[in-house]
Amino acid sequence: MASTNRLSPIPHPPTKPVVGNMLSLDSTAPVQNLARLAKELGPIFWLDMMGAPLVIVSGHDLVEELSDEKRFDKAVRGPLRRVRAIAGDGLFTANTSEPNWSKAHNILLQPFGNRAMQSYHPSMVDIADQLVKKWERLNADEEIDVVHDMTALTLDTIGLCGFDYRFNSFYRRDYHPFVESLVRSLETIMMIRGLPMENLWMQKRRRDLAGDVAFMNKMVDEIVAERRKNAEAAEDKKDMLGAMMTGVDRATGEQLDDVNIRYQINTFLIAGHETTSGLLSCTLYALLKHPDVLKKAYEEVDRVLGPDIDAKPSYQQVTQLTYITQILKEALRLWPPAPAYGISPLKDETIGGKYKLKKNTFVTVLVLALHRDASVWGPNPDAFDPENFSREAEAARPVNAWKPFGNGQRACIGRGFAMHEAALAIGMILQRFKLIDVNRYQMHLKETLTIKPDGFKIKVRPRTDRDRGAYTGRTTTTAAASSAAPAPRARTRPGHNTPLLVLYGSNLGTAEELATRVADLAEVNGFSTKLAPLDDFVGKLPEQGGVLIFCASYNGAPPDNATQFVKWLGSDLPSVRLRQQRLAGDLSVDPALHRRSTGGARRQQCLCARRGRRTRRSRRPVRILVRETASAGGEAIRPRHQFRSQRRRRAAVHDRAGGAISGQCDRGTWRRRADEGAGQHRIAEQDRGQRLG
Repeated sequence: MASTNRLSPIPHPPTKPVVGNMLSLDSTAPVQNLARLAKELGPIFWLDMMGAPLVIVSGHDLVEELSDEKRFDKAVRGPLRRVRAIAGDGLFTANTSEPNWSKAHNILLQPFGNRAMQSYHPSMVDIADQLVKKWERLNADEEIDVVHDMTALTLDTIGLCGFDYRFNSFYRRDYHPFVESLVRSLETIMMIRGLPMENLWMQKRRRDLAGDVAFMNKMVDEIVAERRKNAEAAEDKKDMLGAMMTGVDRATGEQLDDVNIRYQINTFLIAGHETTSGLLSCTLYALLKHPDVLKKAYEEVDRVLGPDIDAKPSYQQVTQLTYITQILKEALRLWPPAPAYGISPLKDETIGGKYKLKKNTFVTVLVLALHRDASVWGPNPDAFDPENFSREAEAARPVNAWKPFGNGQRACIGRGFAMHEAALAIGMILQRFKLIDVNRYQMHLKETLTIKPDGFKIKVRPRTDRDRGAYTGRTTTTAAASSAAPAPRARTRPGHNTPLLVLYGSNLGTAEELATRVADLAEVNGFSTKLAPLDDFVGKLPEQGGVLIFCASYNGAPPDNATQFVKWLGSDLPSVRLRQQRLAGDLSVDPALHRRSTGGARRQQCLCARRGRRTRRSRRPVRILVRETASAGGEAIRPRHQFRSQRRRRAAVHDRAGGAISGQCDRGTWRRRADEGAGQHRIAEQDRGQRLG
């Protein structure tokens, strides 16, 4: 008998006439229903949605293939398509082929970069301080609605950092009217399923949706109009709205129009507060259910932030909360706020060697189930374990096994913002409070556009010196450093005027900042320096002096200002082109050396051996010291460096892992031992006690 499975060998559950599997899913918890089906049917299955196939994939091996952006692209369909009623062609809901997507993406890269994050930090502290002050003033018998307060925190944060608007959620009993409209709209959107006669019983809902969308658009348009009216006074505002109003897409030379700016703001408010509030709520739940993890978290917070709750956490302190970041990542693994995302093949494809997918087939990557794939996460993938995100574990794990922010160029542009905001909030909460699970709550997820705990309430008590134990009364390392005597000013050394060209490729600004600091310090040390983006020197590298290149990658692709340079390097270059250049070395980063994406990393230094022409003033080899971190946005460098002559050092050999920095110098090559292979280089670590500017 012929098979009735038209996508065979992809399995599928039984269907009903006409509607297929449309009514088979739990309408209140469809994603959790799909996760249960994945356990029954395996890493891939499909549903018949009234004749249209919906393929669900949750196995890591298959997701690895689906993550190839040359074969698959984001699909804006289903509920996400209906969100366009609010967000239009904003970053989250636009098709990749729509002009406004690439235009907005290019303009907004820097406002979401690491450098911008430092400017947002004071505003984040401002809102987090309102949260903890509210909790401090609660009576002993009052409970905290965790999801409500986390939603207030994240909404107010994105409002203040994004467009300098205060929702003042902690000064009102209910949500701001904008949030009430947004929540109602999302609920209606999730209720629409495209069933026959659906419009009849949803007429009132649809009218309310139209009214709510009109209200939200009017409010956002007024914010934009007010900013344009006071453009001169707002020149110094370095927020996302300012970037959208003045930014120019380097590829097209165009700016965003006001309608698209409205859609981007609505997108930030939806994605920015919905997802991060879910992350924070799930993290607090996990801490309450795992006392051993909570204890380690308290220890880190006490060590980094110290006991003085009146001292505002600095940006640098938050980046040192590495164990807190591990906890946040593990919460994202078990309860990803965006539990699925859609893609489709750009042409007919076969995955897993046997599963055929026709062009434009709607494929859902079920992140909630992917993150519990036992082949990646071990025999007990449902267990909460922050060590899943230790340096060693992250380095050993396949790249596409953890996808809470989506995939590739369509991944969440605000992931760095969300992680910093969340680490700050958890740090300030744990610095001040003991958490009490008064109701012995068990996780029950509520699904809207995202997933969050439903009915999760706790109590808190102020922490005492006794709770802090060994850290009572101590000043933190960062605080102590800031109160220490200021570092001596750099002295300009006599110029030997060795030419040094410093090139950079950077979208988010971090690699550019590092290159700028190196160029400045080289100038101090007597070099004749020039700083430029890589694309300015395509085919015309200098024949004299040294060249230093600092280049990050963005989701595996070259930055915008390095694209042509990378193409040039990959072309058939005549040997005469590079005859005058000698590759001095390549500093690559072993992932095992990285701290967390929002944290610091150990200082490393590469030694340039004395060879060839020396400088007139100094016979010592020059040493470049850099401080490196990996980040979710692909920028691999955090600056902390200085030119210095050789002193005490201890040397270690590390494997190369993927070139973040390369350099060349007409005075020598990186020092190598005779027994080192081509894939290794020698790194000397700076003595821990020595501070660098």
